[in-house]
Amino acid sequence: MDERLKDEVLTAFAAYLAAFLARDKPALDEMMQYPLTYIGDGASRQFDSFPFDPAKMMAAKQMHTTIDADYEAVMVTGKKAHVVLRSATRVRKDGSPIETVSGFYALTRTESGWKFFALSDITIPVA
Repeated sequence: MDERLKDEVLTAFAAYLAAFLARDKPALDEMMQYPLTYIGDGASRQFDSFPFDPAKMMAAKQMHTTIDADYEAVMVTGKKAHVVLRSATRVRKDGSPIETVSGFYALTRTESGWKFFALSDITIPVA
């Protein structure tokens, strides 16, 4: 795997995480290649904008941030990449855990950089 391309993909993913945690839906929209395929709860759907509002989701869950994100670019070519978020923990402001999340992300290389075109996530509430 080309390490330069891998670094580009990981930089794009880090920017995605930062925009998500900043609740910056316009920035997230800029990072997507639409239509975006979202796979969740036994169905896949296509979207022409980011599938949900991070600020609303975070407020509803009383989520402050995400910690311990363990992710890897598992395969990268000159045109396509797969990133796996093995796990991360979403926490409240006091640091107490809310849920564990895992995800799969497919990116495509465009003239304006790496863009996400498919994503899937699984969340498991902390007991």
